[in-house]
Amino acid sequence: MNNNIINKLKRYVLIADDEYINQEILKEILSSEYEVLIANNGLEVMRTLEESPKPISLILLDLNMPFMDGFTVIRKIKESDVYKDIPIIVITGDKDSELEALTLGAVDFITKPFDLNEIIMARVNRSIELSEKRIIVSTAEKDELTDCYNKPVFMEYVERIDKYGNGEAKDMVVLNISHFHLYNELYGKEEGDKALVYISNILKAIALQNDGIVSRIQADYFALYVNHLEDYDKVIVFIHKELKEKYNASNISVRLGIYSSNKKEESVDAIIDRAKMVCDEIRSANTKFYNIYSEDYQKNQLFKERLNYDFLKAIENHEFCVYFQPKISIQGDNYKLSSAEALVRWIHPELGFISPGMFIPLFEENGNIKILDQYVWRETARKMREWYLKYNIMLPVSINVSRIDMFDPKIVDIITSIAKENEIDPKDLYLEITESGYNNETSQIIGIIDELRSKGFKIEIDDFGSGYSSLNTLATLSFDVLKLDMKFVKDMFKNDKTLKMVGIVSDIAKYLNVKLIAEGVEEKNQLEKLKELKYDIIQGYYFSKPVSSTEFEKFFGKEFK
Repeated sequence: MNNNIINKLKRYVLIADDEYINQEILKEILSSEYEVLIANNGLEVMRTLEESPKPISLILLDLNMPFMDGFTVIRKIKESDVYKDIPIIVITGDKDSELEALTLGAVDFITKPFDLNEIIMARVNRSIELSEKRIIVSTAEKDELTDCYNKPVFMEYVERIDKYGNGEAKDMVVLNISHFHLYNELYGKEEGDKALVYISNILKAIALQNDGIVSRIQADYFALYVNHLEDYDKVIVFIHKELKEKYNASNISVRLGIYSSNKKEESVDAIIDRAKMVCDEIRSANTKFYNIYSEDYQKNQLFKERLNYDFLKAIENHEFCVYFQPKISIQGDNYKLSSAEALVRWIHPELGFISPGMFIPLFEENGNIKILDQYVWRETARKMREWYLKYNIMLPVSINVSRIDMFDPKIVDIITSIAKENEIDPKDLYLEITESGYNNETSQIIGIIDELRSKGFKIEIDDFGSGYSSLNTLATLSFDVLKLDMKFVKDMFKNDKTLKMVGIVSDIAKYLNVKLIAEGVEEKNQLEKLKELKYDIIQGYYFSKPVSSTEFEKFFGKEFK
């Protein structure tokens, strides 16, 4: 092959940074050797990857960007079969962020303020060179480091075992070393390679005992094809016992994904992918070490993949609808509309109504919740303004702010700008944060909450009582409204203890001089007892389920009984 021709090809580099000056500096440095594309935020990164006329050879990625931050971009790229091999160099001035980005899969970092031009160019050149060398497919039978079969040869042997074997049931097992990027970073590549060799020898021993073969299918992933095993707890115990003898148990642990099947017509590639899929689902190897694939799991995963795939299109097409549930003031002789809570619903053009319980946890897990939350905030503010112009009423509305949102350094600016754009007084926008989401990290958000309150926004503690540090939350966070977790309302008449707790929370709210809301109210006796206990506001199906913005308008001026 003529390497001179290859070297003369002009690669595409994508600069992702929301600061114009940074874009221009990097573009000036790189444009002599590369075609440079620009993205202003994470959403534009993903769109540019899809629309680029040529493959992207490298991404220079700022970690702090609007709509989708750099960490989320790295996760999405590394989860994509199409883009996962694109090297990513992160741009950051935060030393703590460097390690997290490298752990997620970034290959290098450039610090702010920028180094010499020559250093930046050298880092880019080297990262692209290393990446292109990695993706050249080796024709050797064995992995050079571990002496395990490479994936193409392994797959060929699996096919032969299925074709010429005795028909005994087999398991495809994919093993991953948990957080191996971090191990490499802490102890160096040489030690990391030694660990890979040691683990491969453990797996060869397991394969030998169970008529199997082993492959190193990817960096820190191995695959075993062995006789079917009923007890994988014993396998995990054996592997970790061997690792403990060699290493500190807290430094290296593994997770397994298992696919058991007698369907020989299935492709080897497919069964490896399925075993890897359930392996990757294990988020913490401290609590669970293996997953077994099932048909129900496959259906659930395909559904999740569909939701993820359709998400950005759903945002663009306004498939997410904001529903509103009224909050009713119950003190005094007449009940009246006090405020509302904005809640999101997904009306999919093909799948129909999708429960928030299905898509919200998914988007919290993959980071899309930030995009969805900001969409809901903007739609809510737009509707509040519309109601004001139509009815001359500025109804306070509470919006949900997720844990991920609260750790966005631009959260205050984002919410402030949304209120300003829609001419909403901050006092009419209540920010609901879930008490259980911050039990261990309260100190990190106190400053953000104080800044939001200083600008006039009201803070509402949601699901109070659902966490383990509820009283600590009250002592450390500044807030304006306390919302009792609905499980207390549901169980308040089941035992005297729960009812007493409901009363104590009312006393606490009175002492702290904050508004008190009870949600999940469905029955008249619950309403009457809460009124007796001096709760200010109730929310629940007794008065109304969450409804569309059009249907909600019937509550303006309505008397409640």
